[in-house]
Amino acid sequence: MAPHPGKLIPEAKTVHVRSLVRRFAAKTILDGVDLDIERGEFVALLGRSGSGKSTFLRALAGLDHGVEGTGRLETPENLSVVFQDARLLPWRNVIENVTLGLHGAAGQQAGRKALAEVGLNERESAWPNQLSGGEQQRVALARSLVREPALLLADEPFGALDALTRLKMHDLLRELCARHRPAVLLVTHDVDEAISLADRILVLDEGRLVEDLKIDLPTPRDHGDPRFADFRIHLLRRLGVDIPSRKAA
Repeated sequence: MAPHPGKLIPEAKTVHVRSLVRRFAAKTILDGVDLDIERGEFVALLGRSGSGKSTFLRALAGLDHGVEGTGRLETPENLSVVFQDARLLPWRNVIENVTLGLHGAAGQQAGRKALAEVGLNERESAWPNQLSGGEQQRVALARSLVREPALLLADEPFGALDALTRLKMHDLLRELCARHRPAVLLVTHDVDEAISLADRILVLDEGRLVEDLKIDLPTPRDHGDPRFADFRIHLLRRLGVDIPSRKAA
């Protein structure tokens, strides 16, 4: 039986994982993962398809009940998950989606504040099918942050958006996380996205963490910074991409 999140953890830590194993049938997907994430820290997780990224996020979210596994897994009870699909309820309008589970005037006030933070304070009565893809993800972010989670888990939340909308969403997510200070684990396949947003970048390969890289660039990140390019080359190589160094190019 998989261990449950939600136990008390050291005050400075939001996530504490030791020797985490997950198996499906005879296949081991996560093979002894260790990880700590501090409060307010933004961590991105990269890995090739099938490396175990989504399995790890589901374990942290407590969404893998009944999966075979062992290890120590401790996360706060107050966590939120954002998926690639905004997963808005089509029969509820925007404010109702954001305040789902909240009640009374305080819930409405919190929902309106969250919508204002994502720039949708004038769309609270709109229906999900009246929103663009970017607007739907803004609503999903508002819904995730309205309860002030200690941990925000994001599974490729911008993967279905066009390039320009993705860049705008990067700026919004960075601003919101700086304001609310949750610990964040972002699962992504986009190296530039990871470098643009994260304090640390992890690389998962065949169920093991093979890289834990601190990104010490000022924010907002300049893609033209030579150090940005160096991080990109290093991470692409870690992901198995044969790419020459900038000096050799």
